[in-house]
Amino acid sequence: MRTLWYAGLLWLAGIVLFACQSGDLNVGQSVINPQELVVQSVDSVTIQTSTVMRTDSFLTSGPTEPDIVTGYWSDALTGRLTAQCFTAVDYPSNSLVSQTNFRLDSLVLELGYSFAYGDTTSAFNLNVHRLNRPLQAQPYYSTNTAAYEAEPYIQRTFVPRPASGTRIMKIRVPNDLTQNLYDRLISGTITDNISLNEFLPGFAFVGKSTTNALVGFTTNPTVSGLRLYYHDTDLNRTPFTLLFPITGIHFTQLQNDRTGTPLAALKSRSDAVSSRLTDRTTFVSLGTGLQTRLEFPYLNEFFRPEKFADLNKALLIISPVRRDLRDNIQPPSSLQLYRTNNQNEFLGQIPGGPTGGEAAGGIYFADPVSILLNDSYTIDLTYYIGQIIKKKALSQPLLLTAPFSSDQNNSSTLRTLLQRVTIGDNLRPNDQMQLKLFMTSGT
Repeated sequence: MRTLWYAGLLWLAGIVLFACQSGDLNVGQSVINPQELVVQSVDSVTIQTSTVMRTDSFLTSGPTEPDIVTGYWSDALTGRLTAQCFTAVDYPSNSLVSQTNFRLDSLVLELGYSFAYGDTTSAFNLNVHRLNRPLQAQPYYSTNTAAYEAEPYIQRTFVPRPASGTRIMKIRVPNDLTQNLYDRLISGTITDNISLNEFLPGFAFVGKSTTNALVGFTTNPTVSGLRLYYHDTDLNRTPFTLLFPITGIHFTQLQNDRTGTPLAALKSRSDAVSSRLTDRTTFVSLGTGLQTRLEFPYLNEFFRPEKFADLNKALLIISPVRRDLRDNIQPPSSLQLYRTNNQNEFLGQIPGGPTGGEAAGGIYFADPVSILLNDSYTIDLTYYIGQIIKKKALSQPLLLTAPFSSDQNNSSTLRTLLQRVTIGDNLRPNDQMQLKLFMTSGT
């Protein structure tokens, strides 16, 4: 992934190297004697990269978003991302009204794990605040928020266990709220969502840890919510539970603060920060509004080798900057290229593959048998680059980002919005980005 073979010299406005080998080729045989064909490889085409900003917000509520997320992620180059989430509490049908043969045990906030990114070996500090007023039944986006009490109602420190299967984090609710809720259920004061939310508008979950960690909890109505524990006063003391789920109205707010970082220069969509200013790297993360801009500044003047027959293949190799599989948030499962302009707007997909019949994108791959981490995205640009080399099209600036939907109501889930990847440019000592060209010509 890092280096190919080098030999010869090609005049490009940037330095481009060649290596030659013979092969059994069918390209250009009507013009050149097949016995005189060689394959030349080029792996140092100049690529200019920069980080640009995406200004969209994302839907984080509704039935298509099953999770809520809290925590933060801080990086010297990209700044600080803070996630906090807000939930209402739903009223479940029950027959507690006027019952006299039950006794209250406890009220427990139960949260089922969904996923976690970052340091899951250190303690995570969670503050639970009560909301000031009920949440409205409406769509909520990553930029929305809700007012809550300044003092946390519940505080809990725990070690996240996202890989624990069905394990649930349980937090006992203070007795004052517990008894008050139970009494109102028995008296019939609370009988539906409206009366419940007037009494208990909901909660805000705020992570207060000092290590990079983002914890996602499920809103599955059979798993997460306030669970009331009580028992019958019969001889068997039969136990019962009643779950008040947090499924109905919930959303997550994502806040980005780039103060004091090179990316603080990103004020509008048209701004760009060169990889030279960010340690020869750029970034892709939908949730933090970051994506990578690519340009091939000298490709339009590409001088084809003498007796050039055709371009066999063009591969864009994208190398994540990682030490091991646990040192960062999970990279996006795939990346995709789009046409753009000076405003960094999306102008549509670019043709990928050998015929241009597919979208130009690549799947994340990590070699499972490599001793050192060897991972990459590979995007086949054979058709697109071929059209430029043959002077049938001009090289245009491109945007590299995680695949997304133009319809905000069908945007990615929080699990994917929070994924991020740091990408080396083509002058970074390790984890270089490369455009590899394989061309056939005569000797």
